[in-house]
Amino acid sequence: MRFFALQLILSFAFVVLASASDNLAVVYTFDKNNDKRFNEFTKKDLKEIGYFLNDPHHRVNDAYELKFGTTNLELIGFSSILNEDTVRPLLNIDPRLGGFSPFNLLNFRKKSDKVTKVAHLTPEAILDIVGIKDKEIKEKYIASFKPLDAFIEKKLGGKKSYIPLVSKAKNSMMHYEIAFEEPEDIDDFLEEFQEKFEYAFETNGFVVAGFYNIKESFNSQEDVMPIYTSFWSYSLCHIPFSYTIFDANGALPIAGIFAPCAMYIYVKEGENKLVIGMPTLSSWAGALGITNKKKLDYIDKLDEEIPSILRGLGAKKVAGGNPLLRK
Repeated sequence: MRFFALQLILSFAFVVLASASDNLAVVYTFDKNNDKRFNEFTKKDLKEIGYFLNDPHHRVNDAYELKFGTTNLELIGFSSILNEDTVRPLLNIDPRLGGFSPFNLLNFRKKSDKVTKVAHLTPEAILDIVGIKDKEIKEKYIASFKPLDAFIEKKLGGKKSYIPLVSKAKNSMMHYEIAFEEPEDIDDFLEEFQEKFEYAFETNGFVVAGFYNIKESFNSQEDVMPIYTSFWSYSLCHIPFSYTIFDANGALPIAGIFAPCAMYIYVKEGENKLVIGMPTLSSWAGALGITNKKKLDYIDKLDEEIPSILRGLGAKKVAGGNPLLRK
């Protein structure tokens, strides 16, 4: 009866099942500990193919054990990476790609089997979640992942497999805007907003696990995003939430492919509004087919808390779709 009830809950939350040919993530499995080599790979090797590592968190399981006294994981690490040459120009077409910019190259190992896994979302799944159907973006973004997978196979090896996309969330993205009066100094205004933003999330139990100034990248002197005054990506983490989802009872470390949560914030040239977007956590649950009630309850909780924090900063919910085409 309990299983049937959970399935009934899911039927209301998610739309029809995806076809078996749809892949959510690619996974590389290793029968040995390759942590040191993996960390070198993300920090140094990936630069050869244009991917840059941002604010890595190598042993999140240590934080779980320290805070909660126990963990089912021998390892879980988050390495947020981005191919700037591909992504930055595409953000001029549709900023929703910022919802996974950067995205996580996950590595984890359960205590129960000692098998190490490295995984990341497929570009097709990312585009589906953020709602992008533009042909140019799809072709260029999907193509940029082929060198990444080839490089993983060449440098790290492992047995390659895929995780299917189970279902799609009805509401996979949250969209908000904050209007503001034209300031005397836009840089001072944005700096003040960042302080308020970070304080608001941190006082509500979140950790700012990373920050990426995508427009003003330190990896390039060229401004390839002239339509924006600013474009940032925040990586947000909630330790009790991540422990509940990735670890604890019914440990699901593979869900770490979605972590940390990437929230993009930008100001377009000539406009006095901050535009904010982020994938919903229910998109995780749908894609992975999560049925554990405690995990689903926590997902629903944060899908309410995050918009509440944004509203506290003066944000208004707006319609979905490409924000650049919004009237």
